[in-house]
Amino acid sequence: MVDNAYLLPMYEQVKEMLLEKIKSGEIPSGSKLPSERELSQQYNISRMTARSALTALVNEGWAFRQQGKGTFVANPKIERDLMKLMGFSQMLKEKGLVPTNTVINSRVIEADKFIAKKLNLSIGENVYQIVRLRCGNNVPIALEYSYLPVKLFPNLLNYNFHNESLYRLIEEHYNIKMKFAKQYVSIAKADESEAGILEIAPGEPILILESITYDSNDRPVEATRSLTRGDRCVFYTELWKNSET
Repeated sequence: MVDNAYLLPMYEQVKEMLLEKIKSGEIPSGSKLPSERELSQQYNISRMTARSALTALVNEGWAFRQQGKGTFVANPKIERDLMKLMGFSQMLKEKGLVPTNTVINSRVIEADKFIAKKLNLSIGENVYQIVRLRCGNNVPIALEYSYLPVKLFPNLLNYNFHNESLYRLIEEHYNIKMKFAKQYVSIAKADESEAGILEIAPGEPILILESITYDSNDRPVEATRSLTRGDRCVFYTELWKNSET
């Protein structure tokens, strides 16, 4: 029952009730949500309010519309834990998804001032640029640009990054142990090229995760820029209050 005295707007109340059913599995992924007419009858609300509730679910990535068919529950979002330092493939496996990679580009380039600063190199030093489309269960999730110093990883491009985990190679084949990473998260809109690769519409929101990973000697060994579909992932972290404040 919708509570008219509740603080949230009416459409938000309906959206939250639908969302609770989605999260509990009562309305599973791929299922069709009630129509505007059905919602208006069920909750004694206007068609416009019902439409707003469904639109809110779509805008937040919990549902999607199919022209002429209705509104359906989207696949659950992947929660990416920013407190754990792990490779993308390992993260997907922990979520029960099968990771696959498509290498779009892998080459040696000269570091510009931005990459050089991140990796503590001189401008013009050689770095590997590896561009991969990261997928889970064959669904595109992120477009990832990785940059690594050539001097630390000789012959790195001889490996097949369609199948190989970059983090595993770094630790097992080059005996460099990852220690920590600095990460920065922002939001942008996908341009036409990015949207085509990620199989979303141009202008759709994407989450940008930029990171610099350091080894056990506090040396930067990888700089990454990951463009992640906003409808497929959420980032998770925790905040702890300083006991002295």
